[in-house]
Amino acid sequence: MVALARPVLSASAAPRVESAEFTAVYAKHARYVAGVVHRLMGDDGDLDDIVQETFVDALEGLTRLIDPSAVRAWLVTVAVRRTRRVLARRRRRMLFAFWAADFAPRASDPRDCQAAFELYDALSRLPPDVRIPWVLHRVEHMSLPETAQACEVSLATVKRRIADAEERLERRLGKAGGAP
Repeated sequence: MVALARPVLSASAAPRVESAEFTAVYAKHARYVAGVVHRLMGDDGDLDDIVQETFVDALEGLTRLIDPSAVRAWLVTVAVRRTRRVLARRRRRMLFAFWAADFAPRASDPRDCQAAFELYDALSRLPPDVRIPWVLHRVEHMSLPETAQACEVSLATVKRRIADAEERLERRLGKAGGAP
């Protein structure tokens, strides 16, 4: 086990971990942490991110670790917390997708579905500041003052953003493409 040296004080008197010391901790424990995360999540694209974020947290927290022999257990604890967050986020997405299916456009004619998919594709290309007010006003049927309040902008700004979104959607979809 790598015994961590006492933290070196920087000019600001904040403890930090030396690069060589951190590299040694990473080299010794990264494979084990990755194995634990893999067994918790299975084959998943988030594994590398979780391991990297675990060691980013470790870089900040190693100086506060009281017992240097507990590094591996502490790293696993950090990785488990990160994994739990990812799994919870994944579960929320699945639940939301299931719930959102009730609101998804339904049509028996595939050409009608295609128009909805094209609209959502065009919306996904809009900047959030333009997309959000347009969706709230045109799709959710919120009044302009309600939309402005929800977006935390003035009424004039929300009107300008909705007009900008409509112009962009019309350019992208064309009048025949189903743009409102």
